[in-house]
Amino acid sequence: RGLCTLLKQPTMTTKRRNAGRSKPAHSRGRTRPCHCVNCGRLTPVDKAIRRFTVRNMLDQASARDVAENSTVYNDGFPLPKLYLKVRWCVACAIHARVVRARPYEKRKIRYTSKQRFVAGKN
Repeated sequence: RGLCTLLKQPTMTTKRRNAGRSKPAHSRGRTRPCHCVNCGRLTPVDKAIRRFTVRNMLDQASARDVAENSTVYNDGFPLPKLYLKVRWCVACAIHARVVRARPYEKRKIRYTSKQRFVAGKN
């Protein structure tokens, strides 16, 4: 018992607290892969950068034409929207500026909710 504690090797340093994944440590051995929307690369679903986007199905000019020629949509009934859960691999998310590379000290800050812009603060 005493010999084992003397021969214990030091643990390696880690770059990120969650090792770049959102699964808890020692919980699931493997998670299902998902395709990146930009390049199609297979990325573990807990490592992929996820954003929920809501977009209009039509651009403004087309929506105006549809509303003028429709009996339903010109009475104030809203046009349907696209609700998409978009997943990027890390390389495409950095390239598309969805996420940014941060300095070592700022990597520790975890953003759990949307950051609000406050005028006058930088």
